[in-house]
Amino acid sequence: MARQVYVFRAKLKGWHGVRRTIAIRCEETLIDLHDALQAAFDWDSQHPFAFWLSGKFWARGGVEYVHPLALKSRPFSRGHAAIAGPRRRSAGRPMERLGLIEGQRIAYVFDFQSEWRVRLILREIAADDGGIYPRVLQSVGESPPQYIDYGQRHAA
Repeated sequence: MARQVYVFRAKLKGWHGVRRTIAIRCEETLIDLHDALQAAFDWDSQHPFAFWLSGKFWARGGVEYVHPLALKSRPFSRGHAAIAGPRRRSAGRPMERLGLIEGQRIAYVFDFQSEWRVRLILREIAADDGGIYPRVLQSVGESPPQYIDYGQRHAA
């Protein structure tokens, strides 16, 4: 089977008109997609992130994909008792093993304190042209600064 490329449209929630189109090879991972999103939106990657293939932000059911180092933490816990939350898996899984289909929506959150939300839509699964991946195919709108105050963010 020929190598494939996944083409995603990434819309920054809360910032009208700010979106990117990103292509990533089938053997690359959600960590690679995270890194591509960081570069596309001019963010640094020193914060946790998560993906939900259900397309719902902070979904309690299904699976939450996180950086492998974050698998040991328990974000859905109060005190010493864990509360119901999603199953957690490593974001180091290759794209081709995620069972994605064209049109699928994926929720991505970066920096859990600032909570940058990106809605991803898998626009196309295409043949690999041999180029360098991941790569930004289109950039629309100016990225807001990564560190802004609450009032500035909601005035946008």
